[in-house]
Amino acid sequence: MPLQDPDLLTLQSVHDNLALDEAILVEADEESLGPILRFWEQPDYAVVLGSSRRLNDEVHVDRCREDGATIARRASGGGTVVIGPGALNVTVVLPTEHAPPLATVEGAQGYVLGVVAEALRAREPGVEVRGSGDLVVGDRKFSGSAQRRLRRRVMVHATIMYDFTIARIARYLQTPSRQPAYRGGRTHEEFLRNIPLRRRILIESIRSAWSHSTVLTATSILPQDRLETLRAERFGNRSWIERL
Repeated sequence: MPLQDPDLLTLQSVHDNLALDEAILVEADEESLGPILRFWEQPDYAVVLGSSRRLNDEVHVDRCREDGATIARRASGGGTVVIGPGALNVTVVLPTEHAPPLATVEGAQGYVLGVVAEALRAREPGVEVRGSGDLVVGDRKFSGSAQRRLRRRVMVHATIMYDFTIARIARYLQTPSRQPAYRGGRTHEEFLRNIPLRRRILIESIRSAWSHSTVLTATSILPQDRLETLRAERFGNRSWIERL
């Protein structure tokens, strides 16, 4: 069941939420659906590995277990992240013919993040896209993103920290071996920040930028059978999560 918030479509567990992103993408690809936008926020802390990231190279597993922070894995690429209260997750699913840049991985990331950055600059001047898919103010990152592509649809999802406890990231994540050049070897605390905007303002700004999209809410009809299959076979399956 979705958690009750009119602006969000959040399911109970992080495994369900990641499975739902994948279910939406597959459904859109198979049914030739138009642009889709989803907002969600995990109610507890969770560590989410990128599809090809290695658990013991990326995560302080013992600390996660001590604190009860769930470890999960998504189907998209990118680095490992910590999500939870104060971090808004934004999922954008687009037909690849929606805009020419969507034909390539790099182009899709730049296009989607560029639209989001422009929307946020109206409220917080100085928002820019940096690296391979980060949003920054100055040289400090407040959002990372990842991408997954199917034959006719592409999904870019991002996590935007607006009131997040940055210390949780340092506690649960090791220093990443792959870093963008602009990070300059800084620690998590030195490199990361929150954007000083309320969640409702973030949602309104981004929704306006994607006004042509179907915005999924708690009252939306979900691909329930597909969601349950994906959760059982992959996103809620410990052997799949810990396979690397």
